[in-house]
Amino acid sequence: MSTPKDPNSKYDLSKISARVDKVNVSGLQRTHDDYVMRAADGLFKASNFQEMMLEAMAAKSYLHELGIFKDVSVHIDISRGADATPQGYEVTLKGKEFTRIMGSAGTEIGQNEGSLRTELTIPNILGRGESISLQGSYSSTRANDLQLKFWKPFFHTRFRENRPEASFSLFRQTDRYDISSFQTTNLGYLLDFSAHTMLGVDLTHSLQYENSIRDLSLLNKSVPFGIRDHCGPKLASLVRYSLIFDNRDASVFPTRGLLLKSVNEYCGLGGNVAYTSSTAHGEVNVPLFAGLVAQFCGRVGVVKETKKTTVLPISNLFYCGGPLTLRGFKYGSAGPVIDGTPIGAQTFWCTGAHLWTPLPFAGVFKGLASHFRMHFFYNMGNSNSFSMENMRSAYGIGLAVKLAERARIELNYCVPLQKQATDKVTNGFQFGIGYEFV
Repeated sequence: MSTPKDPNSKYDLSKISARVDKVNVSGLQRTHDDYVMRAADGLFKASNFQEMMLEAMAAKSYLHELGIFKDVSVHIDISRGADATPQGYEVTLKGKEFTRIMGSAGTEIGQNEGSLRTELTIPNILGRGESISLQGSYSSTRANDLQLKFWKPFFHTRFRENRPEASFSLFRQTDRYDISSFQTTNLGYLLDFSAHTMLGVDLTHSLQYENSIRDLSLLNKSVPFGIRDHCGPKLASLVRYSLIFDNRDASVFPTRGLLLKSVNEYCGLGGNVAYTSSTAHGEVNVPLFAGLVAQFCGRVGVVKETKKTTVLPISNLFYCGGPLTLRGFKYGSAGPVIDGTPIGAQTFWCTGAHLWTPLPFAGVFKGLASHFRMHFFYNMGNSNSFSMENMRSAYGIGLAVKLAERARIELNYCVPLQKQATDKVTNGFQFGIGYEFV
């Protein structure tokens, strides 16, 4: 079956015979030759000019993925010299390596918080993509973080399609739980190995080992004794495995596709903290008509004791409620309380049904309107019970704004339907910012 000819094309490049005689990669200063050799694999297989052009662009993309070049350009010329063939070409990939030290500063979006983030990076320090960075972030609401990280990609090996990467981090992280009047400071190290598998579907795997000292302190003097009992430093040693499947057409305002994510932890390999934890998040998007999209989300979490557990750490319990999980409720307020203070739950679940629609005058504003969506939503969920008895629920309408391709802002008008006597609700407008909503 022949491919129809493009009427706008003057020449059919697939009919022009071509082969690559030689591939040059220039601009290597600190990088070893063997780290970029696989960029030429596809070029030598090209049999016509069109394939050669496509493989040259693929080689350029591959060199960018290696994380050593600031910019890469492609030059194709007729092959010359004693070894030149009649239809031979010479391809030169000119790269400009990153400087020895790079710095950046900016804002970062977290789960219902924003933070100031700075980073200092030394790229490609050993010549095969190894890099080291010092990162710091500051938030006036919840989390502060300082991290020294060394990582090495293995994209240049025969496992290129699996995108394996290993890293080692030293970190100090502080999380504030204002609703429960305590904060935790974690100091430790983290080993991480991540890779992709493509056996029918593309899955992202991450296996981590963490060893840290966790110190819990109080934010005021009127904290219930049920929380005071958790104060003081503790040593935690855990292994964590996460799995992600994502075939959505966009991460912020998807119109179709499925997202599945699970995180499982086992803590108790050493130290005096022991528990098992599992969380799962799912999202389904179905296109309807006239730009309408139906979206269904769900999240569930369980923390259990092990044989080594004396008391479950309060910082690992689940806080249900807030604009990212259960709209119409204040953050963490849809759960158990002690003396009027929320303490988190061992289990929780929440679901959301959304009808997303473009703005009424989207055709007038065109490009600008693509950053905005309206939605009608219905949320329900519960803590420490997987039944629908005594569950919480709310519905409403809202406006969402896309922030780059990573996160979104929501301004919703919420109407709580079902609640418990100890819950703190938001009957009216509620603001939320984050990258993973229910």
